[in-house]
Amino acid sequence: MAGYSCCKIANSGGERRYIYLMAAVPIRKMRVIAMSLKRFLSSSIVLFAVVCFPAYADGHLPVVAPEEVGFDADRLKRIDTFFQQKVDDGELAGIVTLVARHGKIVHHSAVGYLDVQREIPLHTDSLFRIYSMTKAIASTALMQLYEEGRFQLQDPISRYIPEFANLRVLRTQDGPLDETVAMEREPTVQDVLRHTAGLSHGLGTSEYDERFVGSGVFDTDTSLAEMMSLLSDLPLMNQPGSQYRYSVGPDVALRLVEVLSGMRADEYLAEKLFEPLAMPDTGYWADSDNASRLGPVHWMRNGELVPIDQEYGAPAGGVLVQPWSVNSYTVDHGFNRGSYGLLSTAEDYWKFAQAMLNGGILNGERILGPRTVDFMASNHLTEAQIFSAATGFGLGFAVVNDNGQLGFPLSEDTFFWGGAAATTFWIDPEEDLVVVGMTQHMAVPGTGAIRGQLAALVYGALVD
Repeated sequence: MAGYSCCKIANSGGERRYIYLMAAVPIRKMRVIAMSLKRFLSSSIVLFAVVCFPAYADGHLPVVAPEEVGFDADRLKRIDTFFQQKVDDGELAGIVTLVARHGKIVHHSAVGYLDVQREIPLHTDSLFRIYSMTKAIASTALMQLYEEGRFQLQDPISRYIPEFANLRVLRTQDGPLDETVAMEREPTVQDVLRHTAGLSHGLGTSEYDERFVGSGVFDTDTSLAEMMSLLSDLPLMNQPGSQYRYSVGPDVALRLVEVLSGMRADEYLAEKLFEPLAMPDTGYWADSDNASRLGPVHWMRNGELVPIDQEYGAPAGGVLVQPWSVNSYTVDHGFNRGSYGLLSTAEDYWKFAQAMLNGGILNGERILGPRTVDFMASNHLTEAQIFSAATGFGLGFAVVNDNGQLGFPLSEDTFFWGGAAATTFWIDPEEDLVVVGMTQHMAVPGTGAIRGQLAALVYGALVD
């Protein structure tokens, strides 16, 4: 697959501009070519073509006709047609979808409503609670510090967060909370990134889950540092390293960012990720100028889409607490989390995903080295720790191992994740493709269904 590499240059007036190099070789090989750029340019043999187009740091996105990057335009229109029908049938509030190939956007559209009850239309710049899509960003932040040599992945967490020394482990996962055993080994930094530390997410209905949620770990007035103390008061659900268990590991990762950098989490993310990648709409809350761009999370009650709030309640198993409400995201609580909590737009999240596809660089701003990105996007689970038959798990991302088992045509080695309110994204290195879908509802249908539907539509339109 042809790839793009970006080089930053300056004109005589000091203004930064960018050129992109296109070669008929895989992206990972492009990185090697880029390191020897001067030698290639001076050679009398033409090995590749240089294609220039303007930078988009000024807000102008690289939008092209679908046919220019291998899409059938008419087939791509099926995305809007399909999801508009879902809106018309009352099965979906609305969705913003974005598709980009070779670093160029071929589809960016909004259908439906920001708020169904008030009939407020959705726009491409609407804000969304991305919930667990925060995890990939928090993991990336920690890996930036890994590149600086601040820690090793096999370091025990307790080296940096002392509360994690001498934790206990449940004797049996469904047993009494007071029946515990000693750890066979301490959880490591790698464990929290790949969800093998033995931590929980409190998503079930067991006695353990009830105690987990009731401990205050999710309260908006609980800081990351305080959350670590609360977590350390609970036993681990399984021995560290023994199995994959979806967890609040990324919260621990973001606390490690604070400890290792000496910065508050939100300040670190803004300075090291959001500002370099020109993601102005990504953060933990929306101020008064932007609050109207954020609508409610919807759910299906008696066959009707309604907001999750005090009046309409929440779906079975849903937690009606501050993180689910609109108001909690329009007030600066100082609530920083790595597992969930960020607001973003489809465009902003695409920039992050595109940077990862590019090997850690976007628009001349490098956030990670390419080999670190490859490492994060590789499966870090053993067969004994298995996530699923179709996917492994890397450092902050699920990784497709077998798309036949997955049930929809994401290429193998695609890395992806989603959020509780049915947001989704994936990064497909084989096709040099990024797809983002943003909506705000729970179980109407879930994130996996949105991803599968969107995958069928996108790959069905990819013809070259």
